[in-house]
Amino acid sequence: MLPVIDCVGCSACTNACTTNCLNMTVDKNGFLYPEIQKDACVNCGACEKVCPIINKNIKEKNTVPAYAVYSKNDTVRASSSSGGLFYTIAKYIIENGGIVYGAAFDENLCLRHKGVESVEDLYLLQGSKYIQSDIKLCFREIKKHLSDNRPVLFCGTPCQVEGLLSFLKKPYEKLFTLDFICHGVPSPKAWKEYIKHQEKAFSSKACSASFRDKTNGWASFSSTLNFVNKSEYLEVHHKDSYMKAFLQNISLRKSCYSCSFKTLNRNSDITMGDLWGIKNILPNITDDMGVSVAFIQSEKGKQILEQVNESLWIQEISSDLVIANNSAVVKSVYEHNFRDYFFQNLGKQNFKKLVEDCLNPSYYVRLKRKFYQLIEKQ
Repeated sequence: MLPVIDCVGCSACTNACTTNCLNMTVDKNGFLYPEIQKDACVNCGACEKVCPIINKNIKEKNTVPAYAVYSKNDTVRASSSSGGLFYTIAKYIIENGGIVYGAAFDENLCLRHKGVESVEDLYLLQGSKYIQSDIKLCFREIKKHLSDNRPVLFCGTPCQVEGLLSFLKKPYEKLFTLDFICHGVPSPKAWKEYIKHQEKAFSSKACSASFRDKTNGWASFSSTLNFVNKSEYLEVHHKDSYMKAFLQNISLRKSCYSCSFKTLNRNSDITMGDLWGIKNILPNITDDMGVSVAFIQSEKGKQILEQVNESLWIQEISSDLVIANNSAVVKSVYEHNFRDYFFQNLGKQNFKKLVEDCLNPSYYVRLKRKFYQLIEKQ
């Protein structure tokens, strides 16, 4: 099996397991890792054969065209994280008899991948969600749909897309994959502790969440929470404790600090994201409503963008200029010095204070961190 530090948690192995003896289990930091029931394992090797880290599918380097994109429908654009590219493509897939898989919150605000078959339900999958989602057995479902000759759109992190493609083992004409420019995936445990903190502050259960509210504009996006008692929390991202932990690389999965899929040439059909640095790339766009970037990775990606182009404003731009303004396309983030301290204390103290302690450590906190490090070395 793969060393824990390298596992990306894509769930390809559990989907491929022929005896269902491999399950994704939560570790002490809240991340999912495969665990084998050894008495049921028949050593068939199916799990290792589909691991996208063990079996890296390196794509030949080619020119990757990039486009600035946004929906001509202002309502779609306003409800999207950036320009509404995902919604536009997903709507096209559903209207042509397909099913769309993406990350959605359940009733407890846990993030799960699920399939959506109606345009009315696409809102469940819209919006960036800065938590590692649980794939469960979606890959098996997708294979069944494809075997039935049904169009499928899968949207996920680069490692999740690679996991799906590795699981499927062969290309399918009616499979369309979208990955995105990924900063890294935070721990679901960190998310749960943050929610606990906010529910205590608002004396009510949280019932919905958004990481990319545009009340203050696209560039100054906000985190929002709505509560059963009708209270609402809204805070600009650089002041919200959860987002600070995420953006400062405190709460991420270990494998994210040396991501195997940070490359311009990917095996997805389209790589999408926010067109950050827009003032340097397209200075004439000043409405602050959000613009997507689309890297076209395949002929299928090119064709599907052409199918929906009447609904979109599209302009070709320089891939190099996009990367110059958003290094996350090709570069992993650094591991924060207090990441281990954060997880050692997660759930043991106030979430907001813990984040502040990691970002602005006092002498006592630095001493405590040093003590933890000495204990671990023994």
